[in-house]
Amino acid sequence: MNPIIGKLTVNFGIMLGRMEHLKLKIYSKNANKVQETLLMALMKKNRNTVYGKKNNFADVHSYEDYKKLVPLSNYYDYDEYVQRMAKGEKNLNTAAFVRRFTESSGSTGKSKLVPLSAWAEWVCQCFSFSAPVGCAYKWFKVQGKKMPPQKGLLTAEVNCRKLGNGKTVSCLSSIPLLNLKPIIPMIATSPKELQFADGNLDYDSHYLKLLFSLQRRDVSYLGTIFITTLESMFFYLEENWEMLCDDIEKGIINSSIKCPADMREKLQKRLKPNPKRAEELREEFRKGFDDEPIVPRIWPRVCWMYGMGTGALAFYEKKLKRYLGDDMPIHYLGYAATEAMMAVPIELNSFEYVMLPQNGFYEFRPIDSDDYDNLLTIKDLEVGKEYEIILTNTSGFYRYRIEDVIRVTGYYYESPKITFCYRLNQIANISGEKVSSMAFDEIVANMAEELDETFIGYSIYPDRTTSPGHYALLVETAKPVPESEKGRYTRVFEEKLCEGNVSVEPLIKSGALGKCEVKFLRHGTYDDYREVLRARGANLNQVKPIKVIDSDERREFFLSHVIDSEEK
Repeated sequence: MNPIIGKLTVNFGIMLGRMEHLKLKIYSKNANKVQETLLMALMKKNRNTVYGKKNNFADVHSYEDYKKLVPLSNYYDYDEYVQRMAKGEKNLNTAAFVRRFTESSGSTGKSKLVPLSAWAEWVCQCFSFSAPVGCAYKWFKVQGKKMPPQKGLLTAEVNCRKLGNGKTVSCLSSIPLLNLKPIIPMIATSPKELQFADGNLDYDSHYLKLLFSLQRRDVSYLGTIFITTLESMFFYLEENWEMLCDDIEKGIINSSIKCPADMREKLQKRLKPNPKRAEELREEFRKGFDDEPIVPRIWPRVCWMYGMGTGALAFYEKKLKRYLGDDMPIHYLGYAATEAMMAVPIELNSFEYVMLPQNGFYEFRPIDSDDYDNLLTIKDLEVGKEYEIILTNTSGFYRYRIEDVIRVTGYYYESPKITFCYRLNQIANISGEKVSSMAFDEIVANMAEELDETFIGYSIYPDRTTSPGHYALLVETAKPVPESEKGRYTRVFEEKLCEGNVSVEPLIKSGALGKCEVKFLRHGTYDDYREVLRARGANLNQVKPIKVIDSDERREFFLSHVIDSEEK
């Protein structure tokens, strides 16, 4: 990178980031008023829409009116409107200008198409791209350091498609990079043909992105959407470094790698033999991956990273540290759904996210209550308690049940600080024990520590086909587990499950819950499932780990990948 361009780019990013943090401070100091004003503005602006007339928005003059007149909703209340919007109709459930639509991955069911107002798009742009740089700048300043020019490995797959009305559809996380497409080559190691590849193409993403990033010593940050993707990429590197080094030495794309012919031709033109860098990398890889983290050894300038790592992803953050080291500062991006970005961290290494009072109106149900008639607002929350969050966004969804559970960890002026816990539909329950996805993460992490094992991935299968029903833990391990050791894994799993949920042991002893078991998955199972989702049109940026096997399709897929005892 030209040093002048590099300096200008990072300074521009720092300036924008600092501005966003200042604006969030102002909004947060007046969060209660901002929430009230936003709600009334949405009612006024959308009162003449089809949905607004149906639900009497014109008669809403207070939050109490809003609760009485506007019902709770889910996606199916808007599906027809959204499909009509996609064909060009307007003023259905929102009067806002919609330039783009976002789309969920489909990993938790049918893919959802969601309109994105211009305001929501702007907030996403600011807090997904600029704010992380602002956090990094503050961290470096405290350390007495200057933020270096930014050239990074970006794992995000940035692609979109067009609807019949000409509007763009992408995942929410792609929007900042799509809007900044001209400058991405200045800050990312992947060529544009790879960074903005057609989402329908079939290619080996891990190999190609590593091939171009490993050639460079000046990589200064790592960027991903979900940290699971980066952890998976480094595991791929651990297994395939010899091939990558050979190809860097020769300046080629390996013939065994999946890559469409036209893409291969374009990418090949960007490669040159680099035997010096290849040998430098080999020297580090030959030392192994266990004694010292590999990232600082192959990229000495890498000084921070970003990626979502809270809630169910925290399990993978611990595994990622093996490659990064314990001292690498991380920006955890925040709490967002397809429907809106709702909260962001204001410093590195923080799982506490400040809610964005300007980007949606928020209601909350205490998780220990079934009362939906007396929901709370941001001023009513108690630190330490868990709540189901209900969103009214700026894009046409009102009192919308996302079915996420958050925990309040404090306040930033008047804005709650939260951390994501789990999805309501990801609680496993066979006999009344109700074990959350977050609890299973801790159970499996403790299990991995006791067994000194590395799990590539895991899923919980509440098996109700036996009598009584029991929990099966499906795991993909880094190395094959000897047959003689498998019984120990089952014993440790049951022990940790009983420690993690006080209801489990009495239920097992009484016969209401069966004995636990561990099933071992073939190597590559989770990568195979990601490819299944990709083939259906899912954007891999949005694919979350499959923690609970809660559908017939998932059950059939994962059980078909279980290693039989006679398999080698």
